[in-house]
Amino acid sequence: MDIRTTARVPDPAPPVAAYLADCPPAVREGLLGLRTLVYQVAAEDQRVGPLQETLKWGEPSYLTEVTRSGTTLRLAVKKSMPATYGLFFNCRTRLAERITDFYPDTFMLDGTRGLLFSAGRNIPDEEVKACISLVLTYRLGGLF
Repeated sequence: MDIRTTARVPDPAPPVAAYLADCPPAVREGLLGLRTLVYQVAAEDQRVGPLQETLKWGEPSYLTEVTRSGTTLRLAVKKSMPATYGLFFNCRTRLAERITDFYPDTFMLDGTRGLLFSAGRNIPDEEVKACISLVLTYRLGGLF
């Protein structure tokens, strides 16, 4: 079963909805799938708490304002590669290093700042959820 069809997520905040509306259909579908996974991870881990959805740097961003458990997670189109979208995080963290340790051959990384996906292709949901969890719980320590 595709978990993206079973998770309940809120409607996008108006600025996020506008960002998504401007994306090509295949990219929008991918970003919406990632967004669903973000909310699913937050719902499954009480340490994360409620998410604040906003635009940061002009991109949909998810913050753990209440618990301060994680670092900002962004979803965006890769501007230099319009058929590519990604899940981005703070490049000054060790998140990319940890993700590479856990999944050495699974993801295409954008340096130290994010995971990239090709529009129209399936993504490994469980592995992506594990990466989202690392971002949303980054400040809790553990693996870092």
